[in-house]
Amino acid sequence: MTVKVTYECPFCGEIHSVERDAYLADKSVTKYPLDEWDYADPSPVGGYDDADGIAIPCVTESDDGCGRVFYLNFVQYDDGREVDPW
Repeated sequence: MTVKVTYECPFCGEIHSVERDAYLADKSVTKYPLDEWDYADPSPVGGYDDADGIAIPCVTESDDGCGRVFYLNFVQYDDGREVDPW
């Protein structure tokens, strides 16, 4: 099942939506990518299963936004424990 989720650009405040699987858990939205995390494009053909997050360009259909990329980070687990990326 997919859901449409909205995120706010941390640079300019523009709101963006991403359609993704409902089971994915969001950890954070950051201005910069986390070290050693792999990010998918906002509309990958195969989904986000192999990604650690999504790189979201801040551009809307009406060309609003600042044009910068921000990062949605999914919760990651290692041996059943949540990974702390910081």
